[in-house]
Amino acid sequence: MRTSVVAITLVLAGLAGGCTGTDAPRSGEATPSATSTPEVPVVDSPACDEVRAGIDAFNLGDFDSTVEHFEAAVPLAEEQDDGSEEAGDLVEAVHYYAELEAEEYPQASRSSPQFAKYKAITLGHCVAADDGSTDDPGTDV
Repeated sequence: MRTSVVAITLVLAGLAGGCTGTDAPRSGEATPSATSTPEVPVVDSPACDEVRAGIDAFNLGDFDSTVEHFEAAVPLAEEQDDGSEEAGDLVEAVHYYAELEAEEYPQASRSSPQFAKYKAITLGHCVAADDGSTDDPGTDV
């Protein structure tokens, strides 16, 4: 009985709050960020784990493995796509690298504006600033 009274009270309190004409929470309501589960930072996501593995393979000259890691990153990046520009950019970048033929990697890395664009995205989103690396991942060929 006590649970029913509490639930009814909450419903009635919500209805009594009325419409404010804005999307702002009413007094006493939690904001969406306070009630949602904490998000994993992009740099710590499974998609970025695959991106970093792809970058490592690229730096070793293993372009077949590079493609495989980016192919694995595609569904992971799509899964974490929250509609933000950052997430959308990452999805676009991993698609580009997954669809690039392994034998095209060396030339593309030297001359393709798209390769450079997506390199900046993957490095910017997936390589932690404090990872201790002094190399510029994705530049060795």
